[in-house]
Amino acid sequence: MIVLASKSPRRKEILKSLGYEFIICPAKKDEVFDLCLTLDEALEKVALSKGKEVQEQYPDAIILSADTIVCLDHTILGKPKSKDEAFQTLFSLSNRKHQVKTGVCLIYKNQVYSHVETTDVYFRELSKKDIQTYVDSGKCMDKAGSYGIQECDFVDHIEGDYTNVVGLPKHVVESMMKCVAL
Repeated sequence: MIVLASKSPRRKEILKSLGYEFIICPAKKDEVFDLCLTLDEALEKVALSKGKEVQEQYPDAIILSADTIVCLDHTILGKPKSKDEAFQTLFSLSNRKHQVKTGVCLIYKNQVYSHVETTDVYFRELSKKDIQTYVDSGKCMDKAGSYGIQECDFVDHIEGDYTNVVGLPKHVVESMMKCVAL
């Protein structure tokens, strides 16, 4: 049995597209970053923490957990707390490169596999009207960096894995699943 330790509809879609059958049991812990670690180490630690929490309920299952962040100039851009914050975040990303990082953790019994995937994302120049229209749609509110790549036309190009920007890098999941093939 596979358990996805996330309530993200995007992660659910990606895992389903890989052909896996799974159940969903989101971790309830708050995402707390250890500032004494590098960003990648802290992201892996958060993904591992989520996975271990869910493993307590399903000790014999394969647990897949993840956490995605958006970084601009080494600053984490989380999920916006307001539409004003979403607008400011998108305005700051206009015509710039930023990074999307996803920490992925797969736990099966005593085996732990983790990885941080990084994708460089380049936004085109955004007008205030472009930003406001997207913010008014409300689609920005539950996403790190205040956008979903699959539902906006802000991206000029990316360097790296598209599914990582969506929230779960397919090739990383496939590689980890091969390690625990039953």
